[in-house]
Amino acid sequence: MRRVKVSFRACDVAANCTQKIGDGRTTQQLYNEEPTIELVTMGIGSLMWERHGHIALCVRYHDSKNDLCYNYGIGNFHQPGSMAWGFFRGAKSFWAGEQEVDDLIRIYAGADRTVWAQPIPLTAEQKQQVIKKLEHDILDEHRYYAYDHFWDNCTTRVRDILDDALGGALKSMNEETDGKTFRDLARDGFYGMRIPLLITDMFMGRVTDRVPTYWERMFLPQYLREAVQKKWDIKPIVLYARHAGTDEKQDTNGNGVSDIQEDSNGNGIPDFEEDSEHNTGRFLFALFVLAMTAPAWITRWFGRFQRTGLAFAIVPPVILGFVTWFLAIISPLPYVELNETCLIFFPLDACLLFLPQDKRRMYARGRVVMLGAMALLMVFGVLTQPLLAPLLWPLIPAAVVGFWPNKWTRKKPAPPVEVLAEKLETTPTPKPKPKPKPKQR
Repeated sequence: MRRVKVSFRACDVAANCTQKIGDGRTTQQLYNEEPTIELVTMGIGSLMWERHGHIALCVRYHDSKNDLCYNYGIGNFHQPGSMAWGFFRGAKSFWAGEQEVDDLIRIYAGADRTVWAQPIPLTAEQKQQVIKKLEHDILDEHRYYAYDHFWDNCTTRVRDILDDALGGALKSMNEETDGKTFRDLARDGFYGMRIPLLITDMFMGRVTDRVPTYWERMFLPQYLREAVQKKWDIKPIVLYARHAGTDEKQDTNGNGVSDIQEDSNGNGIPDFEEDSEHNTGRFLFALFVLAMTAPAWITRWFGRFQRTGLAFAIVPPVILGFVTWFLAIISPLPYVELNETCLIFFPLDACLLFLPQDKRRMYARGRVVMLGAMALLMVFGVLTQPLLAPLLWPLIPAAVVGFWPNKWTRKKPAPPVEVLAEKLETTPTPKPKPKPKPKQR
């Protein structure tokens, strides 16, 4: 973790608090009216669970010793396996807690993640309502909740608290969006990380292929920050700006990096650091699938080690089938339950290794027809998940088993028993050669 020295109070830099907001007041006036409710948002980090930023609500007083932040994104990140298990089961594996402002912001500044602050223009009654709700939510009997990435996360909880106090002011916003779906918004944070991108394809079901409303879009910190700016014209105040990757980047005037840290999507990463090509990893995954299934047809072609080659191609998708079906059964999350991946990866495909030959061929042909129909439904938009590359994994070995006749193999097949018997019957028996007479001396 980097050791950083930053100002944790926005108005410690006078220029931050001279801007006027929509009602004519300055941000300095908002901070003068104690207590001040402050929205604090953080940019994305390098770890998978940090790729969509973070958020907290802070209560500020004139005496900074009384400042507190309320964090709804606390989990056992030192044990990601148990945390993920709790997430998929819908268990109450996340909780809310209070932290000192300096401690909270130092964590994110030390991890080189941009931190913004926005004071919210609330009446005295609205402030007390927010504080009462925050104090209620950190009590032991209320603090734990079942985390849902899209509909009940650390950002939606903060959003709902502010909206309730404001009488629905945020929910009533109906600004146009860029048309991105829930899946697109989730993928935005993962660009440059191919494995998480593939996970969004295969383990986020069809309900995420809907375009969210502007209100729903606020499940991400950057869009709640954007909504506050649009609603009250409160520009985010940068408490800490990310430095990684900018040390050698200079502007045309040679004045350093501060003038070029353009962040068009507001995620806390300068544009020149991001994956501008948005490499999805789907083409590479298709090549990987072709390599993994090649043993099925190569061993079939040479007529040797066919069962081994088939097992190499079939066992991995069968394991994926067990995982996807198991998660769909045990998870209450709608995007895990309604997952089209379950139609692609079947645990029953293990039958291709063990059924008798005629039944194996019948099962394989049925799977080819099923997967072909699914491909057509994807092309015409009936099935919405981007699963054409994963679909190749069970399709290729099923096609080999179902439609590759023996005569295509390089090894000449043994003739049937009937042909051998007929050949024996028609072949004339050779006459024995006469023994040579012994020579006399």
